[in-house]
Amino acid sequence: MVSSVAWLIMLTSPSDGQTAYKETVLPSPTGSFGIGRVTIHLIDGLRVEPLATDHRNRELMVDIWYPAERESRPSAPYLDATVFEQAIGADAFRRFLGPGVPDLIKSGNVQTHAVKGAVFAQSLERSPLLIFSHGMGTVSQIYTALLEDLASHGYVIAAVNHTYDAWLTVFPDGRRVPFERERRTAASRSEDERKAYEDKRVDWWANDIRFVLDELTRQNGSRSQTLPYAGHLDLEQVGALGHSSGGRAAARACQVDPRLRACADQDGLTKMLPFYLNELGWGMDQPFLLIMRDGSTIPPTDQELKRWGQTREESDAQVAQYRARRDATLARTGGGVYRVVLTFAPTSHMSFSDLPMLQTHNSNEAVTAAQAFHVTSDFTRAFFDKTLRGMEAPLLDGGKQIAFVDLVQKYPAARKPEKGSGR
Repeated sequence: MVSSVAWLIMLTSPSDGQTAYKETVLPSPTGSFGIGRVTIHLIDGLRVEPLATDHRNRELMVDIWYPAERESRPSAPYLDATVFEQAIGADAFRRFLGPGVPDLIKSGNVQTHAVKGAVFAQSLERSPLLIFSHGMGTVSQIYTALLEDLASHGYVIAAVNHTYDAWLTVFPDGRRVPFERERRTAASRSEDERKAYEDKRVDWWANDIRFVLDELTRQNGSRSQTLPYAGHLDLEQVGALGHSSGGRAAARACQVDPRLRACADQDGLTKMLPFYLNELGWGMDQPFLLIMRDGSTIPPTDQELKRWGQTREESDAQVAQYRARRDATLARTGGGVYRVVLTFAPTSHMSFSDLPMLQTHNSNEAVTAAQAFHVTSDFTRAFFDKTLRGMEAPLLDGGKQIAFVDLVQKYPAARKPEKGSGR
């Protein structure tokens, strides 16, 4: 059994006497600090919410995870299952998390390692800041294990709940905003319309990231007792990261905001691209991490080719074209790129989140899910340790064989083209 699995609770069925195993405690953070968590409500007075029927300003809920003094108080709840069920219905909540997981949460068996409002770690004067974006249609809480681990190593992480694109956003006045479907459905009439809509949402999320950075910069000038992290943010060491669409949003934010010094994308791509080059053929100035699963290495079945209306030769040519464009894009960054490719079979798109660990049915599945999570978490932290803190990160060298990792590839830093040079 790996050390990351805190324990397994045995659930015995009285009807058949069979025993199943279910992981109920998230992996223990690997850093030395305790963890605090607070939630803040932000209103962007400069942006009108396009998806709100009353055209109110853009509003966000943001969970802040931070290194803290260790306290004996009870840990913060994982998420409020009752509110989710009331807002979206028990069946939708079950589909969102997977069978059995809502019951685990409601019974208190999914425990975090954070304490609400804990005192900021006294041994740290300043901490690097990371801004996190969840995947489309999820919520930031299902990435608790990753966020806790980063905080335990001295990072402050602002996890944005992107209103209308999150499964549910709950505001302090009791308003509950579920995932928006109507405009999304209307934009799915063709592949081009769907892609244009998703690109627009990614841009919107990138602006959420920049707005949160604006607000945290303002808060950092105060010493508020209700904001334990205020005054402790190192605004010279700021990064952005995200999963799926959130990873693309983090990349986009880096392209337009130089205050972000490094960005990481966890399996967020469209046609193999984590971001688009600008009109000068340039990606971004900052170092970038792309940690991903590569399904293009698995040949499509005859049934899939028939459904796509392609021959195998046409499919192979398209994949080769996408790969060439991807490599050309990743080679156009000023800080260089690390591309980490996970082994496809034992991982999933959600291996960057808590869900595979919460959905296990036996001890073998629990071990595999925890190991896969730690690979994604360790590479993410190593990247920010290296790029923001200047620490050694041998994990990124690619010289060591690592379970669940097929490839660690480095694209060297490129020279930025001059405007009008045509190069």
